Amino acid sequence: MTRPILVTGATGTLGRAVVAELLERDRRPRVLSRRAKNSADPGSAQWVAGDLVSGERVADAVADVDAIIHCATDYRQMDNDVRGTRRLIDTALLGGSPHLVFASIVGVDRIPLKMYRFKAGIEEVVQRGGLPWSVQRITQFHDLVLAILRNAGRFPLMPLPSGLQFQPIDTRDAARRLVDLAIGEASGRVPDAGGPLVQTVEDLAQQWWAAAGKKRRMVAVPVPGKVMRAYRQGWNLTPDNEVGTVTFEEFLTRVIRRDG
Repeated sequence: MTRPILVTGATGTLGRAVVAELLERDRRPRVLSRRAKNSADPGSAQWVAGDLVSGERVADAVADVDAIIHCATDYRQMDNDVRGTRRLIDTALLGGSPHLVFASIVGVDRIPLKMYRFKAGIEEVVQRGGLPWSVQRITQFHDLVLAILRNAGRFPLMPLPSGLQFQPIDTRDAARRLVDLAIGEASGRVPDAGGPLVQTVEDLAQQWWAAAGKKRRMVAVPVPGKVMRAYRQGWNLTPDNEVGTVTFEEFLTRVIRRDG
């Protein structure tokens, strides 16, 4: 029998998709979460209620695992992510040498966002930690792009940053890539993974309104600053690595059908 694969952040958007992918492949997912399991949590997964920062039950979570898919993140306290990753690695080293797969973001070393600086720092922790490792940078998820559009769509005249492009990827496609890595050999920093299409934010907004059966006037707004300049230069994109198969339009169809 194969040993389990630990998923951190398994109750988040990406983590849930990773657990589902593991179950679909008849692999044994183990979940590390700060809270106890309830009926809404991924079924059939072995559940460990613990905390990476405090260290509570981390040893139980990493015991006898084949690999760790590290998706846990706290965008409000990113310094906790750094400390938690160090603890995860140090604890795993006490009992073995599982393959650590870290889910990062395309452009973390080029887009000057505070969150991205922390992500780049976590990549360094992973690389120097002592476990066999793979780092997979991924473009923005469809869910995130939709949340951005919904926020902008609250206004009668929808403001959209000019010159902005996204290459959104479905969480299921991202999860498939992470599981492929986890069940293989440690590969270090692997090629970035992006969605199937690079599209302007205006095109994505039009697809959203069309899927919802509504219309809205949009206005391009020039946004200054180093962060937006980096996005306009395309550092959030990886057009040569179109791993995803589900387009944003197909994702919207699924969301509309699900939400009614």
